Amino acid sequence: MTNQIDVFTDNPASGLTAMAPEPAGEQIAIEKRTIIVKLAERCNLACPYCYMYSDADQSWRKRPKRLSAEHVDLLIDRTAELLRSDPGIHVIMEFHGGEPLLFPMNRFADMITRMRAVFPDNRMTYCLQTNGVLLNEDWCALFAANKVHWSISCDGPKAVHDRFRPDHAGRGSHAATERAIRLSLSRPEWRRMFGGVLAVIDPGADAGEIVRYFHDLEVKDFDLLLPDATHVTPPSHLPDFSQDQLIRFLSDAFDAWTALDDPKFHLRIFEHMMRSFIGLSPELDAFGGGVDWIIVVESDGSYQLLDVLHICGEDQTVTGGSLENRSLEAQFRSQCGVTPGVCETCAGCPVLDICGGGYLPHRFNGIDFDTPSVHCDALYSTISTIQRYLEKNTPAHVWSAVSSTAA
Repeated sequence: MTNQIDVFTDNPASGLTAMAPEPAGEQIAIEKRTIIVKLAERCNLACPYCYMYSDADQSWRKRPKRLSAEHVDLLIDRTAELLRSDPGIHVIMEFHGGEPLLFPMNRFADMITRMRAVFPDNRMTYCLQTNGVLLNEDWCALFAANKVHWSISCDGPKAVHDRFRPDHAGRGSHAATERAIRLSLSRPEWRRMFGGVLAVIDPGADAGEIVRYFHDLEVKDFDLLLPDATHVTPPSHLPDFSQDQLIRFLSDAFDAWTALDDPKFHLRIFEHMMRSFIGLSPELDAFGGGVDWIIVVESDGSYQLLDVLHICGEDQTVTGGSLENRSLEAQFRSQCGVTPGVCETCAGCPVLDICGGGYLPHRFNGIDFDTPSVHCDALYSTISTIQRYLEKNTPAHVWSAVSSTAA
């Protein structure tokens, strides 16, 4: 179906070139492309587990603090080229940092206004991940008006959150972060665009308390992120870390979540595992997702692979491409097939279709990615817990059909 659409039309009123939406009735296969844009390469917090600032790759020090106006112009041009190249492409534009709200609000407003004037809304999804400290009503209103979904990083109640999310003076950030969550939920139009909360797991914390905390805040969507680690670099902020601890935490979190029995309260890691038991593929990088269709645009305009690969060393993300020297289409093409396959152990595992071999950075063994996830034991145990729960709570004839479909 490529090249079947007149993709550009002039918009004299704005002075910009706007893309035309797809003709009504056209059936086009949708292919998602994710562009992670590092608006600001610095952060106002000093989290010891951060894959950007606290691990082996310190290349961020060489890059500018913010994406320049010239690189914003190029980003818009390159994205337009990408959309023009194939009417089936849908772009997920993720604004990241560092802390993206360190990017000036007036520049963000200008950028998103220009993007929405050029790109059809039905071919773009805009989202932003923030620590919430700088979030205010003006930011929320700007996001909601421009269909930008935003999510907030928060690890749980004050004692849990402040342990690993201080500012550069060592002060806790929980009060500001909770205020940001409450603000995001305070108006219907903001609540609709609020993407929820990401929490990095502290295996020594009370998992049930964390789950109930977010439920009490009336957060509808949140996720638990496994601590970043490889087979050669354990979580440096958790000196007593063990898989047994992590297994116990995930089991307690699952029990607390299911005990709430609230269909409007979504915990992504568990729900995506459950999807696989009914034959649906998980849509998370954490479950075997590849890096082929993800480009990170750094603040210097360079193209890099999935940014969490920074925990594996500086050379793991470098592509040699940039907004200046290569189109996004060409960069995506060059990355096609770059994701390594799973190792022999994973290939023969009965739960491969559910965990996908785990998160690619967590498979690094110091040389390559030909090993199971460093969190393999915790993933396997959690999947087994979910399987037992589904078997117990699903009528036998339904479970039999579901099991055969998933197999």
